[in-house]
Order: sequence, then structure tokens, then C-alpha cells
Amino acid sequence: MYLLKMKLFRLISFILVSAFVFYGCDSVLEEGLIEEGKYTFWSNFDGPPIDIFIDNIHYGTIELFYPDNPGCEAEGCVTVTLPVGDYDFEAIEQYNNSGTPSEWNGTISITDNTCGTLGLSP
Repeated sequence: MYLLKMKLFRLISFILVSAFVFYGCDSVLEEGLIEEGKYTFWSNFDGPPIDIFIDNIHYGTIELFYPDNPGCEAEGCVTVTLPVGDYDFEAIEQYNNSGTPSEWNGTISITDNTCGTLGLSP
């Protein structure tokens, strides 16, 4: 009987803690307590599509070019939303006429409630 009570106690405790953790996470997101920002990658030359990787994860492909900075979340660009912090990026052309695709890499800094932009040039 004692073992049954202990198992029941553990099960109820687990359920209560799980509910608190999941509810707590939702309320943190709803209240905006997690700091995050955006970054838009764009290109100013009419070349092949450019794949964007951040910390080795593919986030999208730049498919349009703009002569000047199009601003945050422009069509055909790649916009990421990430928690505040510094991230390594790599951008790679899918192909080009010379046979050697252009590559760019560096670090972006995400700040709270802002949108940075980075233009890729040949």
C-alpha cells in the first residue's frame, strides 16, 4: 500500500510540475519576456539565388535583388527571428557562370525588438 501511495504521489507531482512548466512557458511568450529580434539578408546584384545558413541551419533563400536596402522583411529576402545574441552566418550562391559560387560569412548580432539588415554584394 505504501508503494502505491508513493507512485500516486509522484505521478500527481509530475503532472502538477509539468502543467506549471508548460503554462509558465506560454505566459512568458505571451507577455513578451523572451527578448528577440529580426535580421533581413538581401542582395544588391542580379545573380543566382543565395542560401542563408545561421549556425549551420538553412533559413531560406534570397531570390530577388534590390539596388538599395529594401528594409526589414522585404519580399524575396530572408528574414530570421531569433533570441537576442550573436550568431554565425554563411551565405552561398546556388550556382554561378564562373563555376565557383560566391560565399559570405560573418557574425550578426540580434538585439531586442529591432530588425537589422545585411546586404550581400559580389
